[in-house]
Amino acid sequence: TKTVESQRDTVGLLLDQINRRYNETQLVKEIGQTISTQLDTTKLLSSVVRTIENRLDFDRGGIWLANKEKNRLCYQVGFGYERNIEEQLKRTDFRVDNPNSRGPAVVAFRQQRPILVNDIGAIEADLSERTLEFVQGMGVQSFICVPIVYERQSFGVLLVDNLMSKRPLNESDMSLLTGVATQIAISISNAQSYQKIQESREQKRKLRM
Repeated sequence: TKTVESQRDTVGLLLDQINRRYNETQLVKEIGQTISTQLDTTKLLSSVVRTIENRLDFDRGGIWLANKEKNRLCYQVGFGYERNIEEQLKRTDFRVDNPNSRGPAVVAFRQQRPILVNDIGAIEADLSERTLEFVQGMGVQSFICVPIVYERQSFGVLLVDNLMSKRPLNESDMSLLTGVATQIAISISNAQSYQKIQESREQKRKLRM
């Protein structure tokens, strides 16, 4: 009986791994298709978070982009958040121009490096009082925050978290999300370039009139 139970558990773990790998492959494929056909940043980000929600096993996730002045990170779109929490996110910006800001999103954006935390209690001492209050209010237990970077330019951050520990987050999760964030950054850069070209054409058209 013990042998059969052990084999059953092993098969279950293998099936879980196969399902995860399949979903990760589909994630990359679907996001790649979206990025290759979408130049509208808002629609692009909405499509990306829907794909992450459908293909990966994170409780919640969101994307924050820098404003034009590059001094704040502003919430754009997400999944899994209750309405009151999402409304709070829309009203709460992360200041990246404050040297005292030590929040994970700000650090990831500034230093252009991903951050993985499996126990929020382990980093409480490193957080400012405001950041700690915000994180506790969100109910975060574990999270991954990766910078959205292309050619050394930071556009924002992608953050996913779990309310309860389904499984330990790992380097594989972080690497996958880093790749997704890079694809997002390339697409944002392309969209901005396209917009500039359109604006330039419009200005030339007005001058000819």
